[in-house]
Amino acid sequence: MQEYINIGKIDKNKIGSYKYKIVTDTLILTYERLNNHILKYHNKEYNQVKDYLKEIIENPDIILKEYKQEDTLIYLKHIEQIDKKVRVVIKLATNKKEKIYNKNSIITIMRQRDKSWEQTIKNKGEVIYSKILDKNA
Repeated sequence: MQEYINIGKIDKNKIGSYKYKIVTDTLILTYERLNNHILKYHNKEYNQVKDYLKEIIENPDIILKEYKQEDTLIYLKHIEQIDKKVRVVIKLATNKKEKIYNKNSIITIMRQRDKSWEQTIKNKGEVIYSKILDKNA
């Protein structure tokens, strides 16, 4: 039995210098993380946004390089179809030797209200991608 859900691919052109550090562009969500954290603490949010996960990853509004956690990115996306702002936190696979971390993995998924959205941008990390600034978006 597979231990994870394949979410899609990370666009290396949107992740700054991490494009040279990650060992794969594959993004997964492990069943362990889904069942033991996301459904336990963010069940309602997950069920509202699960169908949009691929869109969040492929077409984020903002990507932050997390200040406190090494090799961790925060993807922010306003999903207009359901009028929800979402934060997806991803641990990047940067070490070829560690088999357990050989794929980029979603750590958590949560809804963001306007105030927490702004606080996340201001306090959680360095902006490494912004759709507003991307002339190709």
